[in-house]
Amino acid sequence: MASERRQQQVARRIQQKVSEMLLHEIRDPRSSFVTITNVTISRDLVKAKVYWSCLEERHRSKITHMFEHANGFLRRQVARDINIRSAPMLEFCYDEGLMAADRIEQVLRQVLPPEDRTIGELPAANTGTTSELPAANTGTTSELPAANAGTTSELPAQSDGTDEGEAPSPWPKRKDELDD
Repeated sequence: MASERRQQQVARRIQQKVSEMLLHEIRDPRSSFVTITNVTISRDLVKAKVYWSCLEERHRSKITHMFEHANGFLRRQVARDINIRSAPMLEFCYDEGLMAADRIEQVLRQVLPPEDRTIGELPAANTGTTSELPAANTGTTSELPAANAGTTSELPAQSDGTDEGEAPSPWPKRKDELDD
């Protein structure tokens, strides 16, 4: 029986090898958008479960068929790479955890009020607006764009020879403007 550390090492190597083969060696268009999410291996290193996911749920059955068809090839290549006494049997399983997490997130969006949502989500009312912040040490305000709103800020023009409305660049434009 292998130690838990050895199991984790072999599982990581299997995950890495199968991922590399999906990217570089398998010439099947169905393997394009497949991600190997996890690998678990039995204590005797005989059976390995390879968990995978794909971008679009509608391709799931086609990818399952691809893994059934390529299982022998994948097992042979994995056996060459990890150098263990016997090649583990590979069982490819669709990773249901990602779908469950997505369903939970959808339910939370319906149940929770907007202020209790996750940090990454912004309420729809705040997008595209500008906020007014006071300038440092002056009583005036300048308009700054809201985060990720895509608007431009209105800054006072400076007389340094640049076009009106453009902020001056801190970098010299020509080589001879560099300070020695």
